[in-house]
Amino acid sequence: MKIIHQSDYKTNTWKGGITRELYINPESSSLNARDFDIRISSAIIDSTESVFSDFTGYQRYILPVKGSLTLFRNGKAYRLSPNAPFRFSGDEAIKSENSKGAIDFNVIFRAELPVSVKVTSDEHYESSTGRTLLFALEPVTVNGKPIECHDAVLLSGAFAVKGRVVVVSIP
Repeated sequence: MKIIHQSDYKTNTWKGGITRELYINPESSSLNARDFDIRISSAIIDSTESVFSDFTGYQRYILPVKGSLTLFRNGKAYRLSPNAPFRFSGDEAIKSENSKGAIDFNVIFRAELPVSVKVTSDEHYESSTGRTLLFALEPVTVNGKPIECHDAVLLSGAFAVKGRVVVVSIP
């Protein structure tokens, strides 16, 4: 079990705010080169409107963890829930409106990979194939260890969590 503290996140500035990279695989890959299989991040959004970058060949999940976030796809508005990750294709033309200072959680992955994302509370997983990344939405415990809000945990195998987290299953 590896705890990834917010102070360990790789940060980058973009025109809408600051993005914090929690996980990327392979480790030698980069967002700019578009040579990753999966990238997990959380952004602090300073701008109240933005246009999403094209990630053709990838799928995306996003959810707000603080503030409000509304996506616009094909002229239709989707007000996102902090309890239900929103999935969409990386090649879709997406615009967003959000509250200033909103924080989101993003997963971008190659379309052919079986990645799943869900929000859950107080669960015990008997077994897990591959790896799992947990993102704490409040102070939680994972396998009895305290984890601060917005810190992450990377683990393999069985685990127990008390508190509200985003669970990303990584193949």
